[in-house]
Amino acid sequence: MAIIPNKRLFGYRECEDLGDLARLKLVMEILPDEKLMRHLERKRKHGRNDNPIRGMWNSILAGIVFEHESIESLRRELQRNGQLR
Repeated sequence: MAIIPNKRLFGYRECEDLGDLARLKLVMEILPDEKLMRHLERKRKHGRNDNPIRGMWNSILAGIVFEHESIESLRRELQRNGQLR
């Protein structure tokens, strides 16, 4: 019986070793959300555009990656952290 070694494509340890912003960037690059963004932008069409769809979506992703317990906690972090903004 032959044993075929498999390469690990992605390990949790590698993700854990990344900095916070690098981890967020990784999530944003890997997540297949382009179809969702286009759909939401089409739905909004001529509605209010105070906050861009993509910016708001990226903020929600940041809240999840950085484990914020509330939107208000995330908003405070965004106001405080210029690099994250």
